[in-house]
Amino acid sequence: MSWHEHISDFIAAMEAEGIKATEPIAARLSSGELIRFHCEGDGKSRRNGWAILYLDERPNGAYGNYRLGLSRKWNSAGHRALTTAERDAMQREWAQAKEKRRLEREVAEREAARDAIEMWEAAGTASPDHGYVAAKSLDHYALRQLGDKLLVPMYDADGVLRNLQRISPDGTKRFLRGGRCDGLFCPIGNFTRRGERACIGEGYATMAAVNRATDHPCIVAFSAKNLPAVARIWWDARPDLDFVIVGDDDSHLDRNLGRDAAEAAAREIGARLWIPMREAA
Repeated sequence: MSWHEHISDFIAAMEAEGIKATEPIAARLSSGELIRFHCEGDGKSRRNGWAILYLDERPNGAYGNYRLGLSRKWNSAGHRALTTAERDAMQREWAQAKEKRRLEREVAEREAARDAIEMWEAAGTASPDHGYVAAKSLDHYALRQLGDKLLVPMYDADGVLRNLQRISPDGTKRFLRGGRCDGLFCPIGNFTRRGERACIGEGYATMAAVNRATDHPCIVAFSAKNLPAVARIWWDARPDLDFVIVGDDDSHLDRNLGRDAAEAAAREIGARLWIPMREAA
């Protein structure tokens, strides 16, 4: 039995339990890493499904859904043990597929980076009348606009523009398709004084508000997942700064991802932690 068939069996077992992914997950399962995904019945912005699969001599794994309160282990019971030759062939196929995905990802990231530079250079200064600029009281001079999309630059540790966050007037946010996001950030303010306080958080509007209220330079990490990586990059580059991690309060979700990520980032670099209280609806 090929590893494709094991993955199909694994997904079928999940679906039999009512955990049905709304996105392709087969390729991600083959990585052997824990994945999160959106399921049928989940809220628009939630990813309650999780799974991990090991394709070794006796394929096994686990899966669950936070909303449903399900957590299950899985193994290939009923399938005979793989022979050494079959196992080696599976591992080669797995490694080849993983390498192919890596190369495809690198190509996509390079293309997105090229598009980001072209779009950024073609864009003009953001309009103060842009819906998101006006709603969030943003400094329009710090951003650019192309069509009706506000452009937020995303830089790597070397200061190279690698991606853009595009924001529609209604606040809808999108990154460039295939573009890199891990380890990218956007600085706000001037980082000129040694030992000064600097704040790191998720969203551009949030960190712009922190900068406006405190005059501390800020760093936008764009997502909870990216927060620890960005914190480490800045700690390595500027250990003289007094960092504060500004976490999003996601207490309205099944799991407070914003708080968890902020706490992890603060522990990672030994920073202060600040979780602004979420306003009641």
